[in-house]
Amino acid sequence: MKINEEWHLKNKMPKNPTLDERIRWHLEHQKNCTCRPIPEKLLKMMAEKKIFA
Repeated sequence: MKINEEWHLKNKMPKNPTLDERIRWHLEHQKNCTCRPIPEKLLKMMAEKKIFA
């Protein structure tokens, strides 16, 4: 998997992010970088909120 270093430098995960901030960051990350998938635990939380990646 390839990292989009430029995207990562411009889009840091907030410190102590809320669940909504984490979801938003990971969805944008998935669109812009292929370095890793959305964590399973977060995918489950997203499904509970009916948010699908």
